[in-house]
Amino acid sequence: MLSRARCVVLDFDGPVARLFAGGHRSQESVAGDIADELLRIAASHGIELAGVRGSKDPHEVFGAYARGAADRDGAHPWRIAADEMHGALTTWELKSAEHAEPTPGAAAFIRAWSRKAGPRTTGAPAPAYGRLAVASNNHHGAITRYLERESLLEFFDGPVIGRNEGDVGLMKPNPWILHEVVRATGADAAEHLMIGDSLSDQQAARSAGMPFLGYHRKAGKRQLLRAPGPDGRRLPVIATMQVLADAASAL
Repeated sequence: MLSRARCVVLDFDGPVARLFAGGHRSQESVAGDIADELLRIAASHGIELAGVRGSKDPHEVFGAYARGAADRDGAHPWRIAADEMHGALTTWELKSAEHAEPTPGAAAFIRAWSRKAGPRTTGAPAPAYGRLAVASNNHHGAITRYLERESLLEFFDGPVIGRNEGDVGLMKPNPWILHEVVRATGADAAEHLMIGDSLSDQQAARSAGMPFLGYHRKAGKRQLLRAPGPDGRRLPVIATMQVLADAASAL
């Protein structure tokens, strides 16, 4: 899959870094606190979605309310709640980017895959192979801050795209962000490879016609990503990004 890709498109939180990890608390603990805060904001406006009640995934919570607010005007409680939730989530993400934990093997892959393109020349056309992009539901500022912190931003010659601030209803599983990557690179969707750790990543890639490779450090999550799609095929899933780093080095 990697040898056929003109551009590798990475989800951020998971394949590149554990955004809410670092410090003295686990990723799951911090993410759970964020999700609880978002649910409290919704409750303060008298709205509740049963489908995300008790969820510990802040993007699942926010995405559900953002989609519910999409067709309502700015004075509607749903829209007000979604805007407040968006602000709270963004604040958490920007703060967390300062101490996010690198995903083992991710930086090695980024550097190895980028080297495949050969030397860079300022102002020269982007290389046909070895391109890198990010397509994430996280805030763009948090993504770029982490990549700058780890001296990795220079390796991304494809677009680095976070969630659409003007229309958060376009978050994955909506394929909008992958269509934006394809538009920026000029290559066919089939010539990209999406690396993601969630069903929303998988669904967005499928909708965009983009090959998908699953990654997750947890066995249970890998099992979910391996479940057969509508065509009955099981998609490949890896347990460590070092697998991709080794493959890129071999290429």
